[in-house]
Amino acid sequence: MKIVIFYSTLIEDTKESAEILKNLINAEVVLIPIERAKDECILKYNFIVLGASAYNGRVQNSFKIFISRNIKTLLGKPHALYVNGDENLDILYNLNKAFTPELIESSFACGNFGYNINTDRGNFLERRKSKKLIEKSGEIPSLNKEEIENYANRINDIIEKRVG
Repeated sequence: MKIVIFYSTLIEDTKESAEILKNLINAEVVLIPIERAKDECILKYNFIVLGASAYNGRVQNSFKIFISRNIKTLLGKPHALYVNGDENLDILYNLNKAFTPELIESSFACGNFGYNINTDRGNFLERRKSKKLIEKSGEIPSLNKEEIENYANRINDIIEKRVG
C-alpha cells in the first residue's frame, strides 16, 4: 500500500509530526509539503493523510486551496486527518479550521498531535509571540507522541484489514 502525507506547517511542528508518523506506519509512506503538492499526486496513492498546522485558529491558505481544488478526489480515496494545534481546545474546533465537514465525516482517523514552540524559529515577530505564549502559559508545549503513535496504530489496523 502506498500512502502519502500532505502537510502544511508554519513552525515546522507539522513536518516533525509527519516524519514521526511516517516512521510508525507499516507501509511505503511519502511526505509532501503542501507547497510542492500537485493535484495529480493524489491519484498515485492508495491512502491519503492530510496534516495541518492550526496556529492561532488559522490554517495556511495554500492548504485550504489544495483541499478545495481536490475535494472530490479526496472524498473518493481513503483518508485520515490530523492537526497540530492546542490540545486544550476541542479536537473538532481545530479540525473544522482545516478541513471540510465532508472530509472529517468520511475520514478513517482524526487526531490532534499538539504542537511545539521553538523560540529560535521564525522571524522576529514569530519568535517574540512564541516567547510571550510560553511566559503566559508557564509551560513549553510539545508534540503528543502518544497520540501520534495511537493514530499510526489506527492507520496500521486499516492497512492490515485492506492488505491482510
